[in-house]
Amino acid sequence: MKLILQAIKIMLFSHLLVASAQAQTPLKFCFEDTPQSPWTMPDGSGLSIELLKRVEEILGERFELIAKPWKRCQEEVRLGVLDGYFGAAVSAERLHFSVYPSLRDGTVDLNAALNSVQTKLFMRAQSEVSWDGKKLQGVKQAIVVQRGYLIGNLLQKQGFKIHEVRNAEEALHRLSKGAADLAILREMDADYLSTREPGFKGGIQIHPLPFMDLPLYLAVNKNVFKQNPKRIQTIWSTIKSQRHSASYQQLVESTGAR
Repeated sequence: MKLILQAIKIMLFSHLLVASAQAQTPLKFCFEDTPQSPWTMPDGSGLSIELLKRVEEILGERFELIAKPWKRCQEEVRLGVLDGYFGAAVSAERLHFSVYPSLRDGTVDLNAALNSVQTKLFMRAQSEVSWDGKKLQGVKQAIVVQRGYLIGNLLQKQGFKIHEVRNAEEALHRLSKGAADLAILREMDADYLSTREPGFKGGIQIHPLPFMDLPLYLAVNKNVFKQNPKRIQTIWSTIKSQRHSASYQQLVESTGAR
C-alpha cells in the first residue's frame, strides 16, 4: 500500500512539474510591423499591447510580442514557428491553421476581440467610384490594399484586381499619382495622412460610408491550442474581461479610438 501511495505521489508531482514548465514557457505572438495607431506600433507600444501586458500580469503569463511583416507573421504561425498572432480578422484561409476565441456553438466570440477597426474607401478627388454600402462600382484600376490583409482576399473573390502595398502612406501615394482610383484601408493612420499631410490634403476624398467593420483577435496555431486549450482559453477569457474593464476603457477613450 505504501508503495502504491508513493507511486501516486511521484506521479502527481511529475504532473505538477510538467504543468509548471508549460506555464513558464513563453508564448510567442507576432503583430504587424507597420503602425496601426493606436492599437499596435512597431516599437511595441499601443493599446492592444497594453491589454496583453495586463493579461500577462494578471495570469503570471509570459508573452514574447514580435513585430513582423504581416504576411510573414501569418506564415510563421501556420508553420508553427510562432505560437500566435494578434490584430487578426477572421478568414476562411486563417481558420485552416489557427484557432480564434469561440462560443459553445462554435461561432467566434465577438466580445473576446482585442479591438475593432473600420475600413474606409479612399479615392482620388473627382473619382468615378461609387459605393452604396453594398455594391462597389466604377473601379477601373486595381484596388490598393495593404499586404496580407483580409480585404484583399474578399475583393479578389468578388472579381476585383488588387495591388498590395506595405502601408497606408504607400497606398495614398499611389492614389495621389493617379496610379489607382481607390484604396481600401483601415482608419486612424490613413485618415490622418489623407487629411493632414500636405501631399495628400485636398487630392484624396474619404467616402462617408465605411467599407466594413473588422473585429481583430489574438489567434493561435492549432497545435498550440491542442497542447494546452485551458491555458489559451484562460488568456482569451482574461482579454475579454480586461478589454471591458473601466480602467482600460478609459485608456481607449483617451486616444479617441472605439
